[in-house]
Amino acid sequence: MPVVAGIAESRQIRVIIVKDLPQFLGLGPYKAGSTALLPVYTALRLVEIGAAKLDEQALLKPQDVAGLKFVEEREQMPAKLPEDFYARLRATVAQLKRDGDAKTLSALIHNARDLMIRRVEKIARMLAASPELIDDEEFMDRLTPEERAIAQALQGEIKALLDEILSP
Repeated sequence: MPVVAGIAESRQIRVIIVKDLPQFLGLGPYKAGSTALLPVYTALRLVEIGAAKLDEQALLKPQDVAGLKFVEEREQMPAKLPEDFYARLRATVAQLKRDGDAKTLSALIHNARDLMIRRVEKIARMLAASPELIDDEEFMDRLTPEERAIAQALQGEIKALLDEILSP
């Protein structure tokens, strides 16, 4: 599994437990009606088997993602996203698929893809111009954990390419 996917899948999201659950994978036990913060992968598996449901407040709305995309298009630096943005996005996509809401799912995916492309392009462009940005706290704080992993990988590759081509 790619490092970035591992980071996204391990981020936690709030669920509402709908069935009593014994201890599993070092988590729990949980009583029906309680809430829990669980890794996205675990939370989605529990939802699939009917043991939990996603906390509606944790889910994103397409207009929220569209708003973030709008902000991203106008900012020079990457806009600050919540640390759990991609976990919430993953959970929202799964919920919309389960609900069969193809129109909302399509709008969300379209806006999320545009947002991610703009952010990765911006990160790559900024690191190519100034590889030392990887050490800039303000820059790195604007990135989600997944994007920080991408930035570190890109910075290493960009720096190696520039050194190879431009070194006398």
